[in-house]
Amino acid sequence: MATNPFVPNGLSVARQRAGGAADYQNNSCVIKAAYGSNIGRGDLVNKGAGGNAGYAVLSLLADTGVWGVFGAVYPYYDNTAQQTMHGLIGSYTSTANPSADIDAWLIDDPFVTFVAQVSGGPWVQSWAGQNINFLAATNGVPNISGQSTLALDANTIATTNTLPFQIVGKFGVTGSNQDPANVNPWIEVRLNTAAMLNPTGR
Repeated sequence: MATNPFVPNGLSVARQRAGGAADYQNNSCVIKAAYGSNIGRGDLVNKGAGGNAGYAVLSLLADTGVWGVFGAVYPYYDNTAQQTMHGLIGSYTSTANPSADIDAWLIDDPFVTFVAQVSGGPWVQSWAGQNINFLAATNGVPNISGQSTLALDANTIATTNTLPFQIVGKFGVTGSNQDPANVNPWIEVRLNTAAMLNPTGR
């Protein structure tokens, strides 16, 4: 059986499990001026600490909580370009030179589900309900169009409650180019450690 080509494109909204309107449950976040990492559309972000406290930063593999999935930057004035910019097709680039902090939007609703590609596989039904982390070196490395290349790592599947995603189920149709029986399947996940559900605050 053919392998699904490994071409992850980050986290794409699938549905709202609570039955709400399909507005992707967007909220605002802020990126600190001169933040030094790229953030692609569909990357996983967290709330920073120290000098980045309250700002959106890339999530790390070791994080025990997440803020949400990055959507896009809002327009900002770039001092180098001397004009209003929109990032790289909505993504944030570390080469930006904004005149101030940059407003952006993210999806932080814990009841929204996302589709993402898994490195490893094929799909096994016992994955459903377990937790999973993203693949190292895939968060914060968007492609030339600004789209995330984040992928999930089948080797991390476990019941560990600090992993960022819970697996909802398989995605794709048998016999299609996203056949769950192929290696590198696509699956549906939700935010397992969403900040919105953390009563201690962050």
